[in-house]
Amino acid sequence: MFLYGFSKTAMPVAGVLAGPVLAAALGAPTASGFIMPLLILGDLFALARYRQHANWPLILRLVPGVLIGFAITALLFRFVDTATLGRIIGVLILVSVALEVWRRRTPRAEGDTPPNRLSIGFFGTLAGMTSMAANAGGTAMTLYLVNMRVSMLAFMGTFAWFFFVLNAIKVPIVVGLGFLNAETLVANLWFAPVLVGGALLGYGVFRRMNDRVFTAIALTLSAVASVWLIIHG
Repeated sequence: MFLYGFSKTAMPVAGVLAGPVLAAALGAPTASGFIMPLLILGDLFALARYRQHANWPLILRLVPGVLIGFAITALLFRFVDTATLGRIIGVLILVSVALEVWRRRTPRAEGDTPPNRLSIGFFGTLAGMTSMAANAGGTAMTLYLVNMRVSMLAFMGTFAWFFFVLNAIKVPIVVGLGFLNAETLVANLWFAPVLVGGALLGYGVFRRMNDRVFTAIALTLSAVASVWLIIHG
C-alpha cells in the first residue's frame, strides 16, 4: 500500500511493481476490487497537488487508442490465455522503453518532440491493453507522457486525472462483479493510513527530483515492470 501511495504523488509507475504482489496474495480478481477505493484515495492526493497542471489535449487524444486497446484485448482473450497476453504486452513495453532510450541518445532528442498521431495511437492502444489484461496501465501511460516530452508537473497532473477518471469508471464494474463490497471497504480502512503515508512522502521526494532523474527512474521502472510481465505473464 505504501508503494501505491508513493506512486500517486512521486513516481506513478512505481505502483505497477506493487500490483503483482497484491495479486499473488489475494488473487487477481479479488485484488482488483480490493485496491480500487485505495487507488482512488491516492488519486485524490495526487489531484490535490497536481490537478491544475494536467494537459487535457493529451488525455483526450489518448481516449480512442484506449478504447481500441480494450477491444483488441477482448478479442485476444478468445485465442490466448492471460499469461500469454501479459507476456506479449511485456515485450511491447520493453521495446517501447528501448526505443525511447535510443531516441533520447540521438542529437535531436534534446529538443521538444511534438506529439504525432502514430505515437498517441500506439500508446493509447497499449494503455488500454495493459489496463484490461495486466492491470499495468500506468506503465504505458508513463511511456506515453515521457514520449510526449511533458514537464514533470504536467506529467503528474495528466497522470492523476487520467487514472482518477479511469478508476472511477471501474467502480461500478467491480461492484457488479462482487469484488468490492462492505467487507472489503472495512479492510481498506486498515490500509488507508499506510497509503496516505506513502503519498505524503511522495510529495517531498517529488520536490527534490529534476526532469532528468524523473525520466530516468520512470524508464527504468517501466523496463522492470515489462520484464516481470515477460517472466510471469
